[in-house]
Amino acid sequence: MYGEPDRSAAYSISGHVVISMSSRSSFLQRKHALRLLLRSLVVTFEGQSELLTPETTYSAFRLCAISQELALGGAIELSTEDNDDIDKPCTWNVVFSLTIPGWLPATALFGDVENGGETGTRYALHATARFENADSSSPSSWLSTLCNPFSFASLRSVKAPRCPIQLNRFMSPSYFASSSTSLFPTTNYNVCAEPDPHDENDTAHIPPHILSGLRIVCSLPGHMGTEEDSLPFTLRLRTAELSESDCQRLRVAEFAVDVEQAERYRTQASSTYVAQYPVPPKNQQPPYKPLIRPHPVSALYDLGVAPYPPPRHILTRSFSVMPDEASGQYTLAGDGYIFTQDASAGDNITWYSMSTQIPLVNDKNHDNKDWKSKKRLRASGQSPLFGVSHRLLVTLVCTYDAPDGERISERLNFHVPLRFVQVPPSSPAAIRSSSPSPLEFYTPTSSSGRASPCDFPVASLPYAQTLPAYSQLFDSNGDRKIDYSTPLPLYTPRDVDAKEPISHAQDEENEN
Repeated sequence: MYGEPDRSAAYSISGHVVISMSSRSSFLQRKHALRLLLRSLVVTFEGQSELLTPETTYSAFRLCAISQELALGGAIELSTEDNDDIDKPCTWNVVFSLTIPGWLPATALFGDVENGGETGTRYALHATARFENADSSSPSSWLSTLCNPFSFASLRSVKAPRCPIQLNRFMSPSYFASSSTSLFPTTNYNVCAEPDPHDENDTAHIPPHILSGLRIVCSLPGHMGTEEDSLPFTLRLRTAELSESDCQRLRVAEFAVDVEQAERYRTQASSTYVAQYPVPPKNQQPPYKPLIRPHPVSALYDLGVAPYPPPRHILTRSFSVMPDEASGQYTLAGDGYIFTQDASAGDNITWYSMSTQIPLVNDKNHDNKDWKSKKRLRASGQSPLFGVSHRLLVTLVCTYDAPDGERISERLNFHVPLRFVQVPPSSPAAIRSSSPSPLEFYTPTSSSGRASPCDFPVASLPYAQTLPAYSQLFDSNGDRKIDYSTPLPLYTPRDVDAKEPISHAQDEENEN
């Protein structure tokens, strides 16, 4: 998926369900053809969010459950009598296509996943077939019935193995990136820094009217890729409406930065999230309707052996996503009196600019399950039981030379929001493919003249990667997006002077 979660967007997931059937045999009979009546074949796409921690115990939430009946128009007879090799199974591929809503959160593992299995936001495909024996009317002995399980006339069900689905949410890089150090355009924030709280006995601090005259603008990308190693950051300072003496006494000593990641775990989905997205109602949620394939520990809670999670309990943790060896402190070159010319600048407003690259933790080992102590930079986003947010913390150390000769130091703090996203992997062959790859066909298992559901073309992987998302080509109103990467041709005026001699020459030829 691409862009932010959108209720009006939709995607599709397609594939096929493989039905394999072998000729039956028993101790009393040789192998012979098997005939079954397929009454129902249902494929279901289910999304679930589970949380398991010692503090919150176990919680589960169903994100969606989308089903499609593939056996339409009555019972379908499946038989192995046309199979050339009776020792090999006969296979049918039944095609399906499901519409997936565009507001679903991305797949993410979180919580205590070391014991008993994975927890987090996960998606999977499930298939269930219901069938009965087509030869149920033929007489058979009780011994042959016991040896051959398919001889029962009652309706039976078979479930396919769980097929996990990785749901990614990408943000495409912008063509308007402000610099080569970032994939996305720069956003400017006009901030108001707040000083540290003062003690009642502490009277030495910079006067408020001096601090109110300090103008601060910080610039950083509107989005950042989770695979990037550093964050470009620019800080601009100047003063306004301060006297010349105050500008000469104000000094900037240093500044410090830190990139903070805040994780929020919930035992129940927030009311805001439930109201914002069309999730299944309460009667379709666990424990009223269990998940198709829940975490193994859920059985203990269903039986009442394990304690239920505390209602509306919230667990939060925050940590820096900068490397341990990075201090995040920067000292200005020179004496730090950078505002001495502001009072006499007049209309020529100048800014003192400081730029740096803030290092980030880039742990590409996403399979690490040590969620309590390991720093892992995640994408920003919200799900029913888990949320991730980021912000940049900035501390500016200023000093002021008081008239009595005392140097007063003040720490000014502010923060700006950050948005980390997943960037689609770059593949020049996939993006710039000039022609589609040839189609690959499945070979039917039966050589008979019957039509088989497996006789359909399937696109090869390189061609499938060249198909962009709808949101990349069209706006929400249906208008086609403009590709600004291809510049328009320059306008060239018509050269009138160059054409006049040609016309005169033609006139002379006509006269002659």
